[in-house]
Amino acid sequence: MNLPAYGAYKKAKTTWIEQIPSHWQEWKVNHGFRLIGSGTTPKSDSGLFYGGNTLWVTTAELRETFVYDTANKVTQEALDEHSALRVYPAGSVMIAMYGATIGRLGILGHEATVNQACCVFSQPEKFDPQFFYFWMWMWRPVLISLSSGGGQPNLNQEELKRLRVPIPSVPEQQQIAAFLDWKTGQIDGLIGKKKELLEKLKEKRIAVITQAVTQGLNPAAPLKDSGIPWLGQVPQHWEVKRLKWAVMLQRGHDLPAADRIEGEVPIVSSSGVSGYHDTAAAKAPGIVTGRYGTIGVFHLIEEDYWPLNTTLYSNDLNGNEPRYLRHMLEHIAQLFLLNSIKSAVPGIDRNDVLSLPVAIPDLVEQIKVADHVDAELKKLSLFEEKVFLVIDRLTEYRTALITAATTGKIDVRGVKVPLEDDKSPH
Repeated sequence: MNLPAYGAYKKAKTTWIEQIPSHWQEWKVNHGFRLIGSGTTPKSDSGLFYGGNTLWVTTAELRETFVYDTANKVTQEALDEHSALRVYPAGSVMIAMYGATIGRLGILGHEATVNQACCVFSQPEKFDPQFFYFWMWMWRPVLISLSSGGGQPNLNQEELKRLRVPIPSVPEQQQIAAFLDWKTGQIDGLIGKKKELLEKLKEKRIAVITQAVTQGLNPAAPLKDSGIPWLGQVPQHWEVKRLKWAVMLQRGHDLPAADRIEGEVPIVSSSGVSGYHDTAAAKAPGIVTGRYGTIGVFHLIEEDYWPLNTTLYSNDLNGNEPRYLRHMLEHIAQLFLLNSIKSAVPGIDRNDVLSLPVAIPDLVEQIKVADHVDAELKKLSLFEEKVFLVIDRLTEYRTALITAATTGKIDVRGVKVPLEDDKSPH
């Protein structure tokens, strides 16, 4: 969309902007909102404070959109008991000031209270809330970079109040906000479709592997009942046997951090290569998966390596094609999860996993199957890369559009924005 610039500009006083349209003004945030504050967390050990009708927003519920409901609601007793538990009106803009959600934004769809980690901008005089929301979204990375604190950076509420924001009149802010809501909605819709396509590609990947390691490459091959309900029918000439007869998984080895010196041998953890060492504990080729946490993800290691004790590994492949075994293991990954130890951090009992039945062709066919699967997965990976590239470009365009509109680089006053029922930010 080619949009014109404004007719005249002037030098900006705002630190991060060189110039703004000549008719725009610059207002400090605390001069543009009559009410800026936060909230608190009522004690949970009292049955009087929760289960009421008043929304109570935590930073976990700030997701760059309107907040119409909350996981917890507070009672009138909580409001009466806690003076900091102020009720803010619908349309108030919120930002998370610290923690894992620092910088997350939202707008109240209904009146609500908030916890102490939310900073709320309410009762606007000079700002349109949605315009201010888009402005905050644009400058969020800068705000976070300026946050104070050590292990847990904090956005300072007083500093947020002193921020200087360039703005036109409220009606023009509303036009800019409506334009951005419309265009970002279109862009988000396109990104959503691309993400759906990525999910379909993942399903296709699973289907390619499943078909190849359970049915082979010849659709006319005679089949037999494997005797295993989840495995179903398999080619008649394939062997059905326990996993332990195809690959022997072993527990990885400890390696203190002090001994992880620079070397030529890759150190393999449950998430991949995590450094190098000077001594190999296992010979290539090998297959590695996480012992807990990242179970179900398999790595094929094609050089001598050191498997950490967070892994299960095998370089004893019983003469089988390692690429075929890896794809076979990817196929039964869900069974790994089903056999995981039920805990906060799931793990797998290798003896249970090694007892799982699998179908194995001869080595020649294993190589053919592996070649076919690798070729198909390469095609899918190239397609995925193109989709990710499109998503990146759409995301960059979205950011550039918000920046240009909220800093006055483009003039959207002449754009006719379609009427929509929902004007929530995207």
